[in-house]
Amino acid sequence: MTEITKYTLEQYTKSMELKNKGYGSQRISKLLNLPNRSTVEGWINRGMKPYYFSEKRIRASNSIENVERMRAMNKLTQHKAVQISAELRTKRLPERAKTMSEELAYILGVVYGDGHISTKQRRVMLSATDEDFVLEFKANLEKWSKFEARYTTRKLKLSEGIKSRKLQYLTYIDSKEASSFLKKVDINKLIDFSQNIKCSFLRGLFDSEAHVLDRGIRFFNTKKELVLLVKKLLESLSVLSTITQSKTPAGKPYYYLNIYRKDSVLNYNALIGFTIKRKQRRITEQVTSIKAKTEDNKMTEKPTRVSEEHTVFVGSKPFKRA
Repeated sequence: MTEITKYTLEQYTKSMELKNKGYGSQRISKLLNLPNRSTVEGWINRGMKPYYFSEKRIRASNSIENVERMRAMNKLTQHKAVQISAELRTKRLPERAKTMSEELAYILGVVYGDGHISTKQRRVMLSATDEDFVLEFKANLEKWSKFEARYTTRKLKLSEGIKSRKLQYLTYIDSKEASSFLKKVDINKLIDFSQNIKCSFLRGLFDSEAHVLDRGIRFFNTKKELVLLVKKLLESLSVLSTITQSKTPAGKPYYYLNIYRKDSVLNYNALIGFTIKRKQRRITEQVTSIKAKTEDNKMTEKPTRVSEEHTVFVGSKPFKRA
C-alpha cells in the first residue's frame, strides 16, 4: 500500500503565495524543500489541495454512501470485537503461574529491561531486533501463562537523524490479569530463591541491557535500586562486580555494573550466559581466551626449588625429611 505524504496547509498556502509572485513549480518545490514537483504543479495549476485538506476528499468522507459503507463494515467486525473483549476479561492465569518459576523469573528480567507491561492495554510484550531473544521470551510467556502469544514483525518509522532502522520482532499476550500480576511482583525477594531462579532473572535482564566488552561484561540502567539488586544477586552466585555512574545527555543519572574479574566472567558464563546468540558467542570467545591464558601460565611456571636443609640423600636420589 502506497504511503500518502502528509503535506501541510501551510506548505500549500506558501506555494500559492510564491505562484502569485511569478514562481514556477520547480522553483517553489526547491525553495520550500518539497520532495515532489508534480504535487506543487497540481496545487498551483490544477486547483488541487493537500490530500488531508481536499474538499473532494472531505465531501466523499461525509457522503451518505461512505457512512453506509462504514456501518456495514462495523456490522461485520462488531462480533469479532465483542469476542476479543470477552476473551480479555475472562482470560485467567493458572494458579501455578502465581508461584515463582524459572519462566516467570526470565519474564520479569526481560520486562525490567527491554520488555513492556501495559495494564491499560492489558498487554505484556517485547519488541527487539534479535529474533532468537524474542522467540525465547515468547516461549517463556506461553509456558508460564498457558496463553498463545502473538508474534509478528514491524519496521519503526525513521526519526530525525536516523537514516535506517533494523527490522523489529514483536511478541505479546493480551491479559489483564497477567499484566496486573507482573506489575505487582516484588523482585527484591528473588534473593531468597534458588540459584536457578536468580540465574533466569539475570539472563532475561542481561539479554535486554548488557554488552559483552573486549574484557568483561557491562550492564547498564537508570534505576539505581535495580542495579544494586543485580549486584547483590550476582554476588550470591560468586560473580563480583563494580558500579560506576555517568549521566545521560539530559543530565539523568546512569549506572554501569561492570564484571571484569576473570573468575567472575567464567562463573557468569557457566551459570547465566545469554539467550542472544551474538552475545553468547562473544562471551564464549572471551572464556576460551581466559582458559587458554591460564593454561599457558601453568606451563611456564618454574618448579618450586626444594631447600637443601630439608633434604637427605640416599644413594643418588633426594628424599624430603618428614
